[in-house]
Formats: sequence, structure tokens, C-alpha cells
Amino acid sequence: MGVIADSPRADVSVNAFAKMLREEGLSALEKAIERRNSKHYGVLPLLIINDAGDDILGRPVPRFIIDKARDAATNKQQKAVQQVSTPNGEQFLLFIPHRDLSTLRQENAHLRQVPLLRLLIALLGSLFFSLALAWYMTQPVRHLRQATNQFAAGKLGTRVLHKIGRRKDEIADLAKDFDHMAEQVERLVAGQKRLLDDVSHELRSPLARLQVAVEMIRQQPDKTNELMERIDKESQRLAALVGELLTLSRLEADVYDNEKDYFDINGLLQSIVDDAQFEAKSQNKRVAFNGLDEILINGSIELLRRAIENIVRNAVYHTPENTSVSIAIRHENNRITISVSDSGDGVDKDRLKDLFQPFVRINERKQNVKVPGYGLGLAIARQALEIHNGQIKAYNHEGGGLCIEMEFPAN
Repeated sequence: MGVIADSPRADVSVNAFAKMLREEGLSALEKAIERRNSKHYGVLPLLIINDAGDDILGRPVPRFIIDKARDAATNKQQKAVQQVSTPNGEQFLLFIPHRDLSTLRQENAHLRQVPLLRLLIALLGSLFFSLALAWYMTQPVRHLRQATNQFAAGKLGTRVLHKIGRRKDEIADLAKDFDHMAEQVERLVAGQKRLLDDVSHELRSPLARLQVAVEMIRQQPDKTNELMERIDKESQRLAALVGELLTLSRLEADVYDNEKDYFDINGLLQSIVDDAQFEAKSQNKRVAFNGLDEILINGSIELLRRAIENIVRNAVYHTPENTSVSIAIRHENNRITISVSDSGDGVDKDRLKDLFQPFVRINERKQNVKVPGYGLGLAIARQALEIHNGQIKAYNHEGGGLCIEMEFPAN
């Protein structure tokens, strides 16, 4: 029981008073208690609790003690606690506390405070944990929000992953994706600016020559025919440049209107080689082609013709006299690979990745000759291969010369 005395002495006292209360009633018990107190025996340790839960002597009794006593009274073998009915039918609970009531009340108050203290500590711990978790979750989100605002304000060099730390969660993945997106957008914007500068530069020269020719016609009417030929030549250059720019723009936007059909890629390549051989022969150069049997593919014959022809003509231009351009085609695992190799000096490794960008041209410094055209041929070739789910790459041969390799699916 813990708080209720269950010694033999307590049993005797409880049973004696219980018998008196059961046989003679409450008045007889009160007289007996009064006689005892008059003899200065001290405070009666026995508690007599009525149905209302109050001690008849007016002593305050903790509720938890009464509850424990009532539970103990249901045990018939327990004599230290008695549930007694008087002749008048009143119900009383008699028992002796294990210790004095003040000590029990203090312990009971302490027991009530301990759960409250533990609850308070748990609540404070949960609060601090929630604050720490909220900071841990919202701090990188704030970094992302700040970076997004900076990026929207035009600061394309903004990156956020280095501010996230060593996180390995979804927020770190989001930051990595943001940096990748920012890098791609920055590259695209820089490419568009460079393209605009290059277009402006390419247009400026023929337009300036056109203006000079028009002014000279005004000053020298006798040279009108000669200057008109110059105007016609510059107009054709402008038309060619604008045409290539439009082609590149449509390819990049994937709106190039060109029907796809089945055709023999080996036959197309042979036709291009024949034309290139005719041009190379006048320059003391050769074009060697290792062809295969008929290979039917589904694609745009005009786009692939233009892409391959640009690459072959570039190779013929760069290969020195009395050398050859080698062209080979392979058909493996339902993929077509076409390689075009020249015998020139190749390209610096740092510039290989820029070959397929618009307006990129390589100057032949040894011959002091500028490559003809506008540097759009390889860019158009790259877009044409991408439309056919293919890819194009360039690398230098160990023995010298540049090789451009095109690969795309047969179907």
C-alpha cells in the first residue's frame, strides 16, 4: 500500500474502532475519541472518512490517500483498512496513514510537480528542436530565394550551392539544379550576345563597301558598271549571310520545314564526294572515300547533305596541296558513323570545343589566308545532326590533321 500502515498494531486499532462504529454508531465513536483526547494521548492517528471524502475530525486528507485506502478496502484479507456501515446506514472508511499527513502532502505535491517539470522540460526541448529544425530547413531556402532574386535582376553569375554546405538532401539537389540552370542560361545569354556582336561585325563590312560603292558612283559616273558589279557581289554576300543565319535560327528553334524520308546515306555521301573531288582536283588535292553497300536511313536528305557537304568542303580547304581528305562510313549497332579527316595542321585543343559555335573560324597563319565563309557551316552541321538525334565531335589525329566525326541512328 505504501502510504497506509499495515502493521499488527494498526490492524488492532482499526478493528477496535470499526467494531465500535459498526455496533454503536458514530456518536459512541465520537465520545470514545473525546475521552481519549482528554487523557492527552495525543492526536488520534486513525482517519475516519465519510462518504463525502472528509475526515470527521476535520483533518485535511490528500485525495490520493483516500483513493488508495478505498482500493485496499476491497481486499478482504486486508484488516488495516475497514469499510464500515453504522446502524443508521452511514458509510465510513477507517485506516491509519503510514506517516503523518503533512509529510504525505509534501510528497504528493512533489510527485505532482515532477511530471509537470518533466513536461515543461520536454516542451522546452521540443521548442528548441523545432526552432533548430526550422532554421536548418529555411536557411538554404532563403539562400535559394536570394539567389533567385539576384538572378532575376540580371546577375547571371549567381550560384548558390557553395552556400548550402555539405547537405545531402533534396534541398542540396535543388541548389545543384539551380546552379546548373544558371550556368546554362548564362552560357546561352553570352552566346546570344556574342552572336549578335558577330552578326553586327559581319554585316558591317559588306554594308560599308556598299556605301563606298554608291558614293563612288555619284563621284565617278564613268565607273558605274564596274561599281555595280561590286554592289551585286556584296549583295550576294549579304544574302548568303542572312540565309545561313535564318537556317541556323530555324534549326535551333526546331522549326526547320524539311520532310523526312528513306534514302541511301551511302549514295548521298558518294554524291558529295564526287563534287568535292571535282573541286579538290583543281587544287592538286584528293578525296578518298571508303564506301559501303546501300544503307537506307530515315531522315532529312537536304539537312544531312548540307551538314556533310560543309564538313567535307572545310576539310578540302584545310588540307595542303598534294595531300588527301579521307572519308569513311561505318554501320554498327544500327548507328551510322561518318568520319572526315584532312592532312592539315589540326586545331589547338583549346579551340576544338568552339568549332561548332557560330562565326568561329580558324585562320591559317602560316599561309596568311582567311577561311572563306562566315563560320556558320559547322554550327549548322551540329544542329542538323542533333535534329537527327545524332552528335558531332572533332579531334586531332596523332599524325596530324583534324578529324570530324558524325554519328546518328540509322532509323
